[in-house]
Parts: sequence; C-alpha cells; structure tokens
Amino acid sequence: RRFTKDDLDSLVYDVKDLIDSGIDKTDAIYDTIRQYVASTRSFKFPESTEQEYWDSYVEVEKPLVDYVKEHL
Repeated sequence: RRFTKDDLDSLVYDVKDLIDSGIDKTDAIYDTIRQYVASTRSFKFPESTEQEYWDSYVEVEKPLVDYVKEHL
C-alpha cells in the first residue's frame, strides 16, 4: 500500500477545503492529487517513454481520485 490513512484523510480534507472556497469539484480533486504525487518522493515513474510515464502515473492517480470521490 502506497498511501497512509493520514495521507488519504489529508487529501480529502484539502479537497473539501478547496470546494468550500469555491473551486470546481473536479479541479479541486485533480489539482490536489497532482500536487500530492508531485511532492511525494516515494513515487518513481519510468522515464523510458512518455507513454510509460503517464501509464504509471495513472496507476497512482486513479485509486486516489476514486478514494477522494468516495469520501467527499
């Protein structure tokens, strides 16, 4: 498991906070998750091709998006 419960709770809280401040729900979810992934050094994505990089990124992003959507 790549994410701690605290990390997941923090993502949901941050997204809710952005939505409450007037940011579009979809933008809030994806912006928060992209920021989290970019700032977390434990994520290593292959750099051999651009497609492999994005395929790996989506493998991380999708479960986070699903989790946040479920807990809003």
